[in-house]
Amino acid sequence: MVALTQVGTDATADRLRDLLFGIPVSTTGLDLFKTDLFYESGFAPLAVVSPRNASEVQRIVKVALELGLSLSTRGAGLSYSGGYIPANERTLMVDTSGMDRIVELNVEDCYVTVEAGVTWASLYDALKSTGLTSPFWGTFSGRHATIGASLSQGAKFYGSASRGTSAESVIGLKVVTGEGNVVTTGSAAGIHRPSPFHRNYGPDLTGIFLSDSGAFGIKVEATLQLVPAAQAIEVASFSFADTDSLMRCLGMVGAEALASECFALDANSIRDRLAGSSTVKDLQTLRSVVAEAPSWLKGLRDAAAIAVGGRGFALGPGYLLNCVTEGRTRAEALERLQRVRDIARELGAEETVSSIPRVLRAAPFPEVSGLLTPTGRRINWVHTVVPNSRGAECFNATEAVYRRHQDTMNRLKINYGYFLTTNGPSGVGIETLIKWSDAPLPIHDRFMKAAGSYKTRPADPEARKSVASITKDIIRCWSEIGGVHLQIGKKYPYIETREPETRRLVEQFKNLVDPKGVFNPGNLLPAADHVKVQISDTGRGIAQHDLPRVFDRFYRGEKSREDYSGNAGLGLAIAKRVLELHECSISVTSTPGVETTFTFTLPLLDSRPQREPPDIVHDTARGTDAKLPFPKGAPRPV
Repeated sequence: MVALTQVGTDATADRLRDLLFGIPVSTTGLDLFKTDLFYESGFAPLAVVSPRNASEVQRIVKVALELGLSLSTRGAGLSYSGGYIPANERTLMVDTSGMDRIVELNVEDCYVTVEAGVTWASLYDALKSTGLTSPFWGTFSGRHATIGASLSQGAKFYGSASRGTSAESVIGLKVVTGEGNVVTTGSAAGIHRPSPFHRNYGPDLTGIFLSDSGAFGIKVEATLQLVPAAQAIEVASFSFADTDSLMRCLGMVGAEALASECFALDANSIRDRLAGSSTVKDLQTLRSVVAEAPSWLKGLRDAAAIAVGGRGFALGPGYLLNCVTEGRTRAEALERLQRVRDIARELGAEETVSSIPRVLRAAPFPEVSGLLTPTGRRINWVHTVVPNSRGAECFNATEAVYRRHQDTMNRLKINYGYFLTTNGPSGVGIETLIKWSDAPLPIHDRFMKAAGSYKTRPADPEARKSVASITKDIIRCWSEIGGVHLQIGKKYPYIETREPETRRLVEQFKNLVDPKGVFNPGNLLPAADHVKVQISDTGRGIAQHDLPRVFDRFYRGEKSREDYSGNAGLGLAIAKRVLELHECSISVTSTPGVETTFTFTLPLLDSRPQREPPDIVHDTARGTDAKLPFPKGAPRPV
């Protein structure tokens, strides 16, 4: 068989079309699929395939297995964590947006089943007449963002302040695995009169396929829980000068489940956004406010409030907190809003014009316009979610990272802003937007008409490299605070931050559902351009209470202190830091008196066919693990 990577583009397309007869295959415009909103791959996909149902996805997986290809799965592409961009030159891009049917809308049993390519805006429109909604019901980019991609990446916004992320609204899935089989989760997996009405019957298999960055399979269908939609909505906005108080307010609103959306922006970011607005857009917004209101009277009242308030809400310093409360009745929504007002005032905030939340709920899925700043500057979004009690600590630590980079940022004209959120009852979200001048990417041109006017802007690789460096420092800082992430992709550290037993279980599950490593290499687990090495000995081992600290500088375990040999306790700390600088990881497990095993990843020098891979790698195309036993009696590694 001739490998597809060794033939021309036309031959690649012809071969794939033969094998995937009837499924759309495209080899035009492939540069679009090399990038997301920040990361750019060194590889374009061989082709883009667009399945229209689950059986076509199964065929694609089986062809990929036959030809030794990787599969990257994509919805709209509005991501910024490198999760779907090609990891190698053998990648076939699977565009799921063509699977866009609403399979079943069951009002009596309160669920809706959709194909993976249905957008949040389409579902919103379909549910309007039913009086129902999913608890989490979409992202800002929901006009284009697909439900399948949101469930793979993890998403927050509409409904998230009290109902959590996209994962909390799912009660069942259909997933195509790495062997081309379809796995059904939830109650729909039964063999007698199955119905997708319930998530748990035995172990929660649905949960393990959510927020996996597409590493465990391709989602082809999802069933979402439905609940009564709000009959009344009230909004308020508050100005905060003190960020510690602001972060506390976000946490308290979530802890009491008061709001459906609660978020804050810094004044500079609001000014930036308003600079790109116009009178025409303002009039369109007012029209949306009137059209979306439950009555003409309320719509006119809300539109008048926005018109009178104008843009004055963005002229002051500090941060603007915006809150939306819901209820079965207006009295219920107002009662919740009053409690929000009490919390905000107790924390020193001043209430101001609530234009932003009114506009937000009047037109929840606008055209995408914020991928670049109004002056055409690029944006890198970086986020974390931390416990309510650590919100202020996390914000202040992020500011400290920026201060360390301030000289470079001033020289390269890099600036930043914040988008802060309530994430359910227990967590607050910190998202920072790093902005710099650089040439736009094809994806900006795909979604923003205004991007065309910046096509001639020169690239600034130095600024881009500095943004990447700042991003890594922020993510490392957040990891030390215990932050977690949505949209893990290849951007955020997942597997290397898990406990050894948890890590081993994730690796085993990946091997079970995707034994050939077909799906999204590098997501969750090391990519095929890394090899995992394990070194074991049969010495006295490391005590369990010492394991969490063996990589700390100057730390020596109890036995080492008793048998002082002149070692300073720096060896493992240095090894860990060197590996991290190469985007690798190291961990250790030990059973005292039996075995100690150090596991670390190393980058391959070059995994391309024309160069020989290192001897320890059995299969560079699939990143097979190599375990090197440490000879009995040999010196233990340090």
